[in-house]
Amino acid sequence: MRILLAKKAFTIIEVIIAIFILEVGILGVASLFASGFKIIKNARTETIAANLGSGLLDETLANSFDNIPVSTARERYSIEQSDPFYNYEKQIETSYIDAALNNSVTPTQMKKIVVTIYWTVGNQQKTFQIASIKASH
Repeated sequence: MRILLAKKAFTIIEVIIAIFILEVGILGVASLFASGFKIIKNARTETIAANLGSGLLDETLANSFDNIPVSTARERYSIEQSDPFYNYEKQIETSYIDAALNNSVTPTQMKKIVVTIYWTVGNQQKTFQIASIKASH
């Protein structure tokens, strides 16, 4: 008498379905990595812009009140293409303000300094702006 042993195995359909489910999961994880890299790149460029703007504002505030000209100037941060800051532009706008912090056309004892950093991501221009007030003593 022979005893038939039942062999258990996966059918080809079960294997195909398992591979499909696994593939969907792997593609989902891969797309998260791609999104993460894009977010990290944007965060890096924004951090660079914030540091550049903060540094320019600090440099301007380090000058005496009389040595800060009332003007607006926008220029490329660096003229050398090999410089990592070449794609950034800076604008320093200085104006007189009155006691109510409104712009004044006549000289006062306070100046508002606004530093704006511009850069491009893809075809979209981004900006970072920081401001402060300097008073004469």
